[in-house]
Amino acid sequence: MTAQATDKNWGATTKGNTVFIVDDDAEISQSLESLLRSLGYQVEAFTSSQSFLDRVEEGVSGCVLLDVRIPGISGLEIQRRLAQAQQTIPIVFLTGHGDIQMAVSAMKAGAVEFLPKPFREQQLIDAVSEAMEQSVRAEEDGRIRSTYQENMTALSPKEREILDDLSSGLHIKEVACKRALSTSTVRVHRRNINFKIKSTSLSNLLILHNKYGRNT
Repeated sequence: MTAQATDKNWGATTKGNTVFIVDDDAEISQSLESLLRSLGYQVEAFTSSQSFLDRVEEGVSGCVLLDVRIPGISGLEIQRRLAQAQQTIPIVFLTGHGDIQMAVSAMKAGAVEFLPKPFREQQLIDAVSEAMEQSVRAEEDGRIRSTYQENMTALSPKEREILDDLSSGLHIKEVACKRALSTSTVRVHRRNINFKIKSTSLSNLLILHNKYGRNT
């Protein structure tokens, strides 16, 4: 795929199943694109690191097939920059000249797979499938976090304090003693918190708060 053809894809709407190919080898890129489109994926291909990084700034979801030794900004450097920008898009590295140290570094930094060229078609399909599953989980986690933190804005300062106390492991009586409140008052606050957060139970609420609500 040429750079000009790639640019035409930039305005496409990402629906969560887009595979981004970053590889300066046009033959490999076209082959990957053909295979992935046949499997129902949307595909955007890039022949340079910078064009991909520019695209990422617009907001993306899906996964990326990334040549580890692409000229200019290397694949490992792209991985570092994405992590620094808190971009959670899963990465499958492709390389014709990789080594064990490079593979270990990529995997420790969170890569889904590190595939040496030439790789088997099924290896690639499996890696993309796993990357997409990670992407879906990350998007769902982001939606839950966003909803929870939005619901948190409805809590009063006192309710936030009590929720923090409960999530730190204190029982109703301990919270009442700490806050100089009656146990019945703490229970009323707890019910109000559940209602405002839209949680079905106290245990579920505490799990959500410990994961998404601390320092909010």
